[in-house]
Amino acid sequence: MRRRPAYVSGKSADPEPGDPLQEILASLAAAATVADDYGDPEKYVLPHLPYQVAADAIGRISSDMPPARRGAVFLMGLPAFQLEALWQVVGVLRRARNADEDATQVPDLVQDHATHCFLPPRRIDDVVTDMERVLAVRSLDIPAVHTVATTMLLKGERDDSFRSARDDLFPAWRYAVIDP
Repeated sequence: MRRRPAYVSGKSADPEPGDPLQEILASLAAAATVADDYGDPEKYVLPHLPYQVAADAIGRISSDMPPARRGAVFLMGLPAFQLEALWQVVGVLRRARNADEDATQVPDLVQDHATHCFLPPRRIDDVVTDMERVLAVRSLDIPAVHTVATTMLLKGERDDSFRSARDDLFPAWRYAVIDP
């Protein structure tokens, strides 16, 4: 397998094209499929579909989002089923990181893939942190998000109310450990 630089969130919570996170989730989907085919559907805690939906969502985010620019806000909605899959997968990854008995196969697969396929090598903690950052931005439910999203969706006037709401997003993202 070809090694490539790992994505480390610095200015954005959005994965980059070819993101290791997408590859790791796709490998979990493939492993869950094989486990199910061999009669052990709970070997990787979830069936393959949530892993694959989460991998596809990460792929969509990485391919659709423009490059991050300081002070810019980009609106991208995800269908509820993709957001739910991302939450399910981060839950499994957290359990695996915390050595949950039911998730013992997950850290081995993630750690092996992340350590041997990427430079610098990734740990399961890195994968969980990346997932949490992606979800923090997409799950932020504060009035500022509603104002900005409504204005952008309806192509409304970007007045003082919009600018104030946009400015409120940055501290909220910082609080969620995101540096826009």
